[in-house]
Amino acid sequence: MVEIDLHGLKHKEVEDTLESMLISYYNLGSFPIRVITGHSHIMKKLLNTAVDNQKFTMREEVYNSGATIVYE
Repeated sequence: MVEIDLHGLKHKEVEDTLESMLISYYNLGSFPIRVITGHSHIMKKLLNTAVDNQKFTMREEVYNSGATIVYE
C-alpha cells in the first residue's frame, strides 16, 4: 500500500499539494492509500477536505489514529 507521510510538511504545503497527490495515485491505480497525518487536527482537516473534493472515502486506522486509509 502506498503511504503519504505528512510529517515535516507545513500546512500550506499540504493544502497546495495533497489533493493532486491523491489524484496522481488514483490515476496510477495505487488505491487504497495510507496517509500519515499524526495527531494534528489541522492535517486531518486538510486530508478530509481533499478527500471530499475528490469524492473519495476514508477511514481512520483502528489502532493508529494518526493514520487514515483513503479509498476510491
